[in-house]
Amino acid sequence: MKNKMILVTTYINPDLDGFSAATALAEFLNKTGRPSQAGFFGDFQPEVKFVAAKFGIDLHAFLENPEDFDQIILVDVSDLKRLDKSIDPQKVIEIIDQREVTDLSSFPNAKSQIEIIGATATLVAERLKAANFGISKESAMLLSAAVVSHTINFQAPDAGQRDKDVFQWLKIKCDFPASFIREIFLAKSDFSGAKLGQAIEGDLKQFEFAGRKIAIASLEAIDVAILVRSRKQEIISKLAELKQKLKPDFVFLMIIDMEKLATFFVSEEPETQDLLKTILGVEFKDDAAQTQKFVMRKGVALYLQQWFGKK
Repeated sequence: MKNKMILVTTYINPDLDGFSAATALAEFLNKTGRPSQAGFFGDFQPEVKFVAAKFGIDLHAFLENPEDFDQIILVDVSDLKRLDKSIDPQKVIEIIDQREVTDLSSFPNAKSQIEIIGATATLVAERLKAANFGISKESAMLLSAAVVSHTINFQAPDAGQRDKDVFQWLKIKCDFPASFIREIFLAKSDFSGAKLGQAIEGDLKQFEFAGRKIAIASLEAIDVAILVRSRKQEIISKLAELKQKLKPDFVFLMIIDMEKLATFFVSEEPETQDLLKTILGVEFKDDAAQTQKFVMRKGVALYLQQWFGKK
């Protein structure tokens, strides 16, 4: 029997933005007469587990039978390749996302809200605020943490006044502790042992422009220069493993330093290094490059889309 509830979900291995947006939106839909369930695939990224443990929030069980749902809403994702293969794109009725590189044509029955803003959590929170919704403390905490994390404390290029305004509304609802911002950053920086390789693989996203496949892993941390210097060979080995497994034309890791607001790139492939030099002006030395430009993966993807579109 089909489940009449709406499935609210995001991409495989969700980060805090996708998890929080899906959880809060499902709560809103349920309380406004549209039975819904937030459901997820893969494994939660470390920041999700950290925030959940910190505030005693239950993590949702992963879905076993997503095909049972008649309708699906996607948050923080608008690309079919990033979804679990069990998701039927024909069932997607709405998409809420905050990136310019999208794949909306794959979802013919969906209306979309695509806005260039700091976090998808901001878009969901604005919807709740406009409806004068009695948001739970749990959802307010998740959304506020997601806004702070995804905008890197409002320093990200796409962060703006709307992110700040909705955060002010949310933090009153949950008594958001000011010290928690740095705690999130420290938790996101924990790549000890096998966590580094797991993070690279878990956060890898694939794009295709003009027939060229590009795999980009993106991490955020504190003291990135030390991380790159001390563990570069591990990173290169992991990227080589992923290249062999996924067969992209280009693969690289980018790491944002959340305190210095610089971006680092790692790749041992001459073709990839040349590509990044061309589109971003970065110079590689010993398979690593650094720029004082604060650029996020969605920005790099847009540059790549524009570059390959010209060729």
